[in-house]
Amino acid sequence: MKLRARITQRISRSIAWRVEEQVVELRDLVGALERTTRELADRGTELDKRLGELERWVGDVARESSWSANELARLAPQAAAFEARLEQQARPTVLTGELADLPEARLLVDVVREEHARVRARLSLVSAYEERLRRLELALRPAQGTE
Repeated sequence: MKLRARITQRISRSIAWRVEEQVVELRDLVGALERTTRELADRGTELDKRLGELERWVGDVARESSWSANELARLAPQAAAFEARLEQQARPTVLTGELADLPEARLLVDVVREEHARVRARLSLVSAYEERLRRLELALRPAQGTE
């Protein structure tokens, strides 16, 4: 074989080997790109699922918040009426400051104390009710995260 043919053959084999090496590297890169694309698609699906869960949770919280606001709006006039009655009883206008008014003053103080006790009891019930709602809302949050 002539020298020129041998050199040409060697160069061709060298080029073919180098091209094959580049093709293998390119295939590896394409495979890695495909795997990354699948992983990103899976993550996107997972994020869509979590977004749906969050939207449901926000909807539930909005409904509960609306209900609580409605209850507060319903209770506000009652609380205002209690305050007005307490104010009327706390500032009696019938007393003249004479000794004859002392029994009536004591009676009014007793009435105010009784009303104050009733209001305190009702407010503690409202507070207990709000605490129960808070605990129920907290209990719902982890349960909604597992759906």
